[in-house]
Amino acid sequence: MRAVFLVAVLAGASGLAAEANGYLAARAQTTRVRALGLIPTDELPQQSFLLEVNAQVRHSLAERSFVYGDLSLVGQLASDYRGADREGSEVTLPPRDVRSSHPRVSLNELYLSHEVRPELTLLAGKKRVVWGSGLAFNPTDILNPAKDPTDPTLQRAGAYMLLVEVPLETLAFSFLASPAVLEQDAGIPFRMLTYPEWDPKDSQYHYQLAARGYALVADADVNLMLFFGNRYQDDFERKLRFGASFSKVYFTDYELHLELLAQSGSSRDRVEGRCVRDAFSVLGCLAEGTPVVSKPLLEEKTILPKALVGGRRMFADDSLLSLEYLYQADGYTHEEQQALVDALDLLRQARRLGLPIRGFALPGAGAAEGVPQRFSFEPLGRHYLFATYQKPKIRDDFTFAATGIVSLEDLSGLLAPSLSWSAKDWLTLTVAAFASWPGPSGLGTEIRSTGERASEYSLLPLRYRALFEARAFY
Repeated sequence: MRAVFLVAVLAGASGLAAEANGYLAARAQTTRVRALGLIPTDELPQQSFLLEVNAQVRHSLAERSFVYGDLSLVGQLASDYRGADREGSEVTLPPRDVRSSHPRVSLNELYLSHEVRPELTLLAGKKRVVWGSGLAFNPTDILNPAKDPTDPTLQRAGAYMLLVEVPLETLAFSFLASPAVLEQDAGIPFRMLTYPEWDPKDSQYHYQLAARGYALVADADVNLMLFFGNRYQDDFERKLRFGASFSKVYFTDYELHLELLAQSGSSRDRVEGRCVRDAFSVLGCLAEGTPVVSKPLLEEKTILPKALVGGRRMFADDSLLSLEYLYQADGYTHEEQQALVDALDLLRQARRLGLPIRGFALPGAGAAEGVPQRFSFEPLGRHYLFATYQKPKIRDDFTFAATGIVSLEDLSGLLAPSLSWSAKDWLTLTVAAFASWPGPSGLGTEIRSTGERASEYSLLPLRYRALFEARAFY
């Protein structure tokens, strides 16, 4: 009913003068799961079919005001679940009712914008605002659902906010306040900012405040950002953060960009290594009151920056080559990654004994808010390389693209090629694939129970994924 109500609101607001467009997309996807790996695959289907109906409506309310909405209705069918039995053999699981496959609404953007004067604009609603300059990853983007680095434009979902913008000739200033979405159902939020008194999960306000100053300096785009938030998509309380970005084109075809987020401490979970060497060490830590998983750096005062530096080359045929390096100081060290692998190994052994333990998932196979992503990325380590190549206008109507993600610590990674065909002005057909590799055997960590080597991308619950998508625009 909420979905029907939202569609009715958009349709009613549009009127006859509205600008409306959108698309109908159908995606067939097959995945080969790593059923015998450390991550349980019970809720990861090998076969799925997704249908998305999207509408984008812009309606002018007055000379300087307009309403914009970007809404998708998403349905998904899933089948062929694989897992491991108690003997450690791969088996087919019975059909499962997985929440991620239920029909839902993806309310990507819905906002009201009013231009008070050319130098002052007010906005209220949900919008995707990104101030950083990175292509595959944005360290300074702490507002929006994370994007897929293999297709950065796929994720369009934004954040709820009140936004004030002051655009000047070579300067611009932005100020926003965003309440956190605490609970939602089928993509529609019903609890924001704080919990009610009759359901007091905590008594705090969950929010993010941000200010941005932009300047065009010697043909370079420079942004300075300041963030202050409380328990907004993480466990930081009253956290102050600083961000900056830089982008400039050199010699017409070369672009260089930098992006930095500076913060003290880290909200990342860490496993206590001495507690997961075997079952007895787990019991020992529980007996002495030592948590197996905690956030030891949450109150740390040391600055732990996240930085991205990269460059792009535009060729005469409109091809693009992008290389980006990401560093995050709060990423896991080798010892911390080994502790994580030890914990996953113990959880797998417990599940094979029939204990009701589900474990926890790693990034790379799930979906954030919005339309289900092809691949989700959340780096565990400290050093990464992104390589992106796009070649359009192959025989006029074909586009080839490929993205590689490499962990520079264990040299494991993921390759995602795709080929799109503009069969008609209104129809695009795409085939894409995702395949991971484990990295050299001399690097990475060890699975103690088997003696096998493990690396970041060999831990993913999927071996490879292939999909075919048809998208019809109107």
